[in-house]
Amino acid sequence: MRAAKIFALFLAALSLLFLTGCFGSRETDETAYVLAMGFDKGEKDNLVVTVSIANPKVIAGMAGGGGGGKGADGNSFIVQSVETMGPLAGLEQFNTATSRHLSLLHTKAFIISEELAGEGLVQWFSSLSRYYELRATSFVFVCRGKAKDFLEKNRPPLEISPTKQYELIGSLSEAHGLYHDTTFKEFYEQTKSWSIQPTLPLAAIHEGGLETAKPGVKKGGELSLGKYIAGEAPITGENKAQFEGTAVFREDKMVGMINGEETSFYLMLRGKFENGLMNMFDPLATPQPLALLVHQARSPKYVTHIGEDGSVTVDIDLYLEADLAGMLSGINYESPEYKPFLEAAFSQYVQEGCEKLIKRTQEEFKSDIFGFGEQLKSHFWTVQPWRDFNWRERYPEAQVNVTVHTRVRRTGLQLKTAPLHEEAD
Repeated sequence: MRAAKIFALFLAALSLLFLTGCFGSRETDETAYVLAMGFDKGEKDNLVVTVSIANPKVIAGMAGGGGGGKGADGNSFIVQSVETMGPLAGLEQFNTATSRHLSLLHTKAFIISEELAGEGLVQWFSSLSRYYELRATSFVFVCRGKAKDFLEKNRPPLEISPTKQYELIGSLSEAHGLYHDTTFKEFYEQTKSWSIQPTLPLAAIHEGGLETAKPGVKKGGELSLGKYIAGEAPITGENKAQFEGTAVFREDKMVGMINGEETSFYLMLRGKFENGLMNMFDPLATPQPLALLVHQARSPKYVTHIGEDGSVTVDIDLYLEADLAGMLSGINYESPEYKPFLEAAFSQYVQEGCEKLIKRTQEEFKSDIFGFGEQLKSHFWTVQPWRDFNWRERYPEAQVNVTVHTRVRRTGLQLKTAPLHEEAD
C-alpha cells in the first residue's frame, strides 16, 4: 500500500514536467501590438476604428537617431482604419487584413473624436472595459477633428514610436498645467460618479503656421501664454500634433472645452496643479508684463455647508507658492516693501480666474468637474440620501467662494532689482 502511494506521488511529480502552461499563448512573431487606438463616427451609423500598429521589422532595424516615426526602410508604425459595429468587432475585422493577431496589451492611448464624444462614450467604453487585454492605465484624449487624421499625421520627431510620446505627454502636464492627463479607468469611473464629472485632455493637428497667434498687449490682446486650445497654438515644425486644454463632460457626453489657462485654474481647484509659468500685468507698472513660476504649496481647504432649504455653499482656500521669473518694470520686488503688492495682485488674478471658470461650469456646462460633491457627500450618512439629494442638478445653483493665498518664496538669480537709469535729455 505504501509502495502504491509512493508510485502515485512519483507519477504526479513526473506529470508536472509536461505542464508548461503555454497552450493558449501566442509567439511574439504571431502578435501585432496596437500602440494607439482612435474612434470616429462612421458614415453609416457605425464606428470608425483606427489603430496605430508597431512595425517590428523597422523598429528592429533602426540604428541610432531614427526618430520621427521612420526608420531606414519605412515607418515604425502602421495606421489602418475600419468601419464596424464596435471597438472589439473592429479588432476582429483587422485580423482579416493582417498577418498577425492584434493585441491591446501595449496600447498607451485612446483618441476620441470631438463629434463622437458629444454623442456619448459609455456604449463604446463599456465593451472595452470588459476586454481582458485592456490597459486601464492607458491615456484618453479628445481630438478636435477626426481621430483617424490625428493618428495618421502624428509623427513625433523625437521618438521612435507614439508609445513613448503618450507616456511623456502624460507626465509633462505636471510641468506646465495646460492639460490634465486622464486614464481610461479614471474617466470611466467618473462617468458613473454622483459627485464629480469627467474631463479629458484635448489633442489636435495644427495645420497652419504662426497666423493663429493672438494679438499682443499693445494691440489690445491679453497677457497669457495659455489662452489656446489644441490646434490653435502658433507653433511651426515637423510634428503638427498639439496637446492643450480640456474637454468638459456631463456624464459621458462632452459639453464644452476650456483653454490651457482655465485648465491651470481647474487643476488648482482640484489640488492637482504641480507647476506652471503664469503671466500677469505688473501691479505697480501696468501694462508691463510680469512672469511667475507657480506651484501649489499644499492641498486646497474645502468647507461645505447645506442650508435648511437645500442651498449649498462651498468655501475654498488655495495655497500657492511663486518664484519671480521675469519682469520689465525694474521694480525691486525682492524687497519686503514691494513683495506684498505682488503677492496680493497674483492672488487676486488667480481668484478671479477660478471664479470665472466656476461660473462657466455652472451656467454653460452645468457640470461639477472640480469634485465639490466629493467634499459635500460627507454630510450624508448613507449612499441613498446622497443620491436623492441630486447634486448634479443642484450644482448650478451652489454658491462657491474662492480665496487665494500666495507667497513669493524665491526671486531667481537676483537678490535685488536696480531701477533703470533714465536717458539724459
